[in-house]
Amino acid sequence: MTAPAFTARQLAREIGRLSPDWRNPERYFENRHEIERALQRLARQLEKQ
Repeated sequence: MTAPAFTARQLAREIGRLSPDWRNPERYFENRHEIERALQRLARQLEKQ
């Protein structure tokens, strides 16, 4: 399991790079959903501490 701070930094970088893909518009929403799920996992992990 990775440290919460490391995970948060990774997610922050992903959010910073998140932008619409004009060749594949669905990719933006897929990536956004992946980030959302990762944030939910991180929140659950922090609640257990």
